[in-house]
Parts: sequence; structure tokens; C-alpha cells
Amino acid sequence: MNPQAGSAPSGDHKASPLPLSLLWGPLIVFLLGIAAAWGWKGYREYSAAQTALPVYGTVGDFTLVDRSGQPFDLSDLKGRISVLNFFFSSCTELCPLTMAQMARLQKPLVDAEEVRLVSITVDPEHDTPSVLTEYAQRFVDQPGRWFFLTGDKKAIYALSLNTFHLAVEEIPEGLRQPGGDAFLHDGHFVLVDRQGQIRGYYDGLDSEALERLLQDIRSLLRERLGF
Repeated sequence: MNPQAGSAPSGDHKASPLPLSLLWGPLIVFLLGIAAAWGWKGYREYSAAQTALPVYGTVGDFTLVDRSGQPFDLSDLKGRISVLNFFFSSCTELCPLTMAQMARLQKPLVDAEEVRLVSITVDPEHDTPSVLTEYAQRFVDQPGRWFFLTGDKKAIYALSLNTFHLAVEEIPEGLRQPGGDAFLHDGHFVLVDRQGQIRGYYDGLDSEALERLLQDIRSLLRERLGF
């Protein structure tokens, strides 16, 4: 007699074993997930190693004066990312070009409030805070983001030569070209991180170097996020 429709199967009937694909499938997915996680971790570590910026030195204590007459020292650099350069307001050769390049950094960094620009005069006897205030008006788009510093001449030259390793020299009067500048100084920009460490040098006259500087600033900004 045929079993009635809907009746339970006989107790003598044995269940068929599960196909191997059903057993191995979840295991394979699990193992692939682990491999992907380790692969991503390794990729991040490799990428960080490839993009890590060197450390060229550390900025020591100093005290200068900004164009508002307020002191500016190492504590004003720490906790922020800074781009520094040296200039003087009466410069007719190098400075107009490098300061224009520095000014170009303002637009791409407009939302990076942690980044500041710092320009230090090598002619502090002439470049008083009031002179620097007038000079800064040519370049500054965002007040409070770009600092123009003056101070003791010996301290400034020591900072340029011994800390940032950038050449600076006052040309003796008898050796100056008629109508030429009275000072020689390096036109590189210096990138300083949140800890006051020097992380890069960039030719202030080279547009490609400026792009590299922007990329390196973004790398330093990502350091705090752990990427």
C-alpha cells in the first residue's frame, strides 16, 4: 500500500549526508576573511613605511616677536604643523618670488586650520613689527594663519644656520652690487611637525616642490588619525 500523502517518513529511512560544498563553503569564506584582514593590515603598514617622512632635526627653544608685537616661541609651533621660510621686506630678488609661492599655499590649506605659515626676517633692524604689518598686507589672505617674525639678529641667524641649516649672510657694504640686496639667504621652505621636528625641505622657487610640500602636509595631518 502506498503511504498516504503527507505522512511522516518511515523510521527506517536514513538522512542523506550534506554535500562537501556546504561544509567547506563557510570555512573558506571565514579563512578568506582572515586573509583579507591581515592583508589590509600589512598593506597599511607597508604604505605607512613607504610614505613616512624623514626627521632632519628638532627645533630648539627660541623667542622672537610677531608683527603684532607679541612674543612667538617654540610653544607656538608645537601642536601644529608649520611651514617656515626666511625673507626680508626690502628684498628685490629672491623674496618676491618665494613669498608669492608661500602665499599660494593659503588656498589649498584654507580648511587645514592646524597648519600655519611662518616667515622670519633676516633684516630685523629694519623689519620692525610695524614694517612687517604693512608688508604682510600684500600676501595674507587669512589673518591669524601666517606669522611674520622679527627679533634679535644673532638669534635669527643662529636659528637659520644651526637649527634649520639654511645659509644666511649680510653682504658687507663694499661688496654689494649697486642697487642689489644687502642680504643672502636660503629660499627653501621648511616643514615642521606637531612635535617640533623638521620633516622636509622644499625649493621655494619650484612649483613641483610646492606640490610635494602640500602632499607631505596632508601626510602629517593623517598621522593623528592613524592612517
